[in-house]
Amino acid sequence: MANQPQEKECAGTLLYLQKHEAEMLCSASLEASDASIRNHCTGLLQKCLENQHNLFNIMNQKGWYKVETAPQEMLTKAQQNMTTMQTQIQ
Repeated sequence: MANQPQEKECAGTLLYLQKHEAEMLCSASLEASDASIRNHCTGLLQKCLENQHNLFNIMNQKGWYKVETAPQEMLTKAQQNMTTMQTQIQ
């Protein structure tokens, strides 16, 4: 238990770095003009997202990163907004 605050801080820093890495890899994927570079960046992004998700799950299980469940009406509205945006794009 004595190391728990240090572990929590370290995990939080790693989670922040994973989020930053995902942002950078997403930008690199979007801006890559060469297909092989784009595919490489996209593969790295996928692995980064998996790592971030795993770290988040560990932190959440330990109670270090709590998430409140959104009300159903908010989820429905967000889904409707995404559907509207997808329709407008097509």
